[in-house]
Amino acid sequence: MQKAASASAIFLALAWTALHTILFAGCSGSSPVKTHPVVGKVEIKDGDTAILTGSAVELQSESDENLRPFGNIDSTGRFVVKTLYQGKILDGAPEGKYKVRINLADPSDEGVPKRKGDPVHKKYYDFTASKLAITVPGSDYNISLTKK
Repeated sequence: MQKAASASAIFLALAWTALHTILFAGCSGSSPVKTHPVVGKVEIKDGDTAILTGSAVELQSESDENLRPFGNIDSTGRFVVKTLYQGKILDGAPEGKYKVRINLADPSDEGVPKRKGDPVHKKYYDFTASKLAITVPGSDYNISLTKK
């Protein structure tokens, strides 16, 4: 009887693995999840956006808080979002509504400008306090920040 249960468990595990592979890997090698391009620009009112170089715009899905696409900010304020999904980095973000925050880069990292104090108001470092949000797909991914 024990052997039958073990064979049954092995069969179920193999069937689940095969189904998972078909559903998530796809037959054509395409992306396991549909993403949409998200390219935007960060602006600091009365400030120089270059101070955010190397920092990131981070999104948090309202339906799955573990889904957190991100985009590094360049010296012009431009960012391009990517999503880490099942160990792969995909261009863009899956469809949905997202909260937004800024993750400051460590000023000791190469290429990151030295700064004194916070370059933007601290509320922008928190998903809820920032009150920043975007919807994917959408047409405007520009983010306006203030210093105080």
